[in-house]
Amino acid sequence: MRKDDYNKRKRLGMKVTKPTIKNIARAAGVSTATVSRALAYKNNLKPATAKRIRQIAQEMGYHKNVAASQLASNMTNTIAVIINYTQTDFWIGILNGILHRARELNHQVITFYAGDNDSRRLTQTVNEALEHQANGILMISGKMEQEQVEILSTAHMPYRLISIYNPEHPEHRYVSSNNVEIGEQATNYLIKRGHRRIGLVGIDHYLTGQQRLFGYQRAMTAAGLPINPHWIHYGDYSYQDGKKLFSAIQDGSVTAVVAGSNMIGAGLLKAATQAGWRLPEQLSIISIDGSDTCELTTPELTTVSQDFYQMGITSVDNLLQDQPSTFIPTTLIERDSVQPLPTEK
Repeated sequence: MRKDDYNKRKRLGMKVTKPTIKNIARAAGVSTATVSRALAYKNNLKPATAKRIRQIAQEMGYHKNVAASQLASNMTNTIAVIINYTQTDFWIGILNGILHRARELNHQVITFYAGDNDSRRLTQTVNEALEHQANGILMISGKMEQEQVEILSTAHMPYRLISIYNPEHPEHRYVSSNNVEIGEQATNYLIKRGHRRIGLVGIDHYLTGQQRLFGYQRAMTAAGLPINPHWIHYGDYSYQDGKKLFSAIQDGSVTAVVAGSNMIGAGLLKAATQAGWRLPEQLSIISIDGSDTCELTTPELTTVSQDFYQMGITSVDNLLQDQPSTFIPTTLIERDSVQPLPTEK
């Protein structure tokens, strides 16, 4: 029984089953200890049993209530932040912005780590966040699936996605940069500097990567340039992947690349330097993100910079004031990693 149904039946004087661990245990035909282990996502239960118990709990509208402990610790004005990806350093600026704005508004922040694109762990973390009776949830790069959406919907918990969005589901409100425009802006920068054979390196197969790919394709098409599938290489935005992916462009088929993140760009620079390449003479790189990493490389990375700190600040206001989705503007910062070409090589 969902929470809405429970409250409606209670108002009408109808018999209801209260969403308690004891009643969940009775409905599932297991002990209360088993229910507790299932709701805590312990690994000593059969997956089918644990899933059935959690489904019954969700239908009853059950969520552990820790409001009393929150009142005791003066944490009733609380925002839960779930970090769902740490392969790059973009989330640090977002979190700092959230903490700054929350402090200004006298809100506490509870931070949860949900693994890197781990759906099962994200579900567990969403349930843990709900137990704290927060005002809302901010999900940094949260790749939500239907299971997590249903849990939040059942709990009537407001949330915002940060640095990720899905145009096909406008009901999932977000605060993000426009990834299509980012991909297009970075590619156009290289085109205007004479590059014609341009690669795209380190993007993922999920929403962010595909949106940036679309922007890259749009810029190349508008300029009348070929789009060679061998110039597009997928990764996970990490530094290690950047180093590995250098081998994919080492044949010299491209004169420049759009790096899917600063960490990809830094990895490419490292691998190219180790291979004895002269940069940017032999390979121009423009990266996406704009964190401090760009200034730590040699040469320093030209980048389409996202304002992650402002993204964090805006997400708090957006959540608490129930505002619509919004994009945060980006800035192109020129450094030393792009070599203009007077003519095609």
